[in-house]
Amino acid sequence: MKKLKVLLAGVALLALAAPALAQEMVDVTGEWEITVESPRGTRTQAITFEQEGNSLTGAMETQMGTTPISTGSVNGNDISFTMVFTRGDRSMELAYTGTVEGDEMSGKFVTPRGEVPWTAKRKGGE
Repeated sequence: MKKLKVLLAGVALLALAAPALAQEMVDVTGEWEITVESPRGTRTQAITFEQEGNSLTGAMETQMGTTPISTGSVNGNDISFTMVFTRGDRSMELAYTGTVEGDEMSGKFVTPRGEVPWTAKRKGGE
């Protein structure tokens, strides 16, 4: 009887955890259009994500070429990725953070001049 109670308690815990486990299944793999609202104006660029588990890789297409994601992760519906942009002999690391809601995501990254908001929409998404 005690084993049955322990088993039922385990099943109940799994049922309670199911929504949290489902949240971890966010998958951002694919092509997105990312829009940045900077002091220099609005820019929209293509970014591609490849996700394996919580690990995130990919690259952004800019006017200066392709910039790969240095590090990245997805945890629940939270996304974070870092990119190093190089221009001549100078480089700047930008750490993007945000949240994913279906085929859209939004967040910010920090520059030496302050926070910059960004949004993204999955290409082909609603």
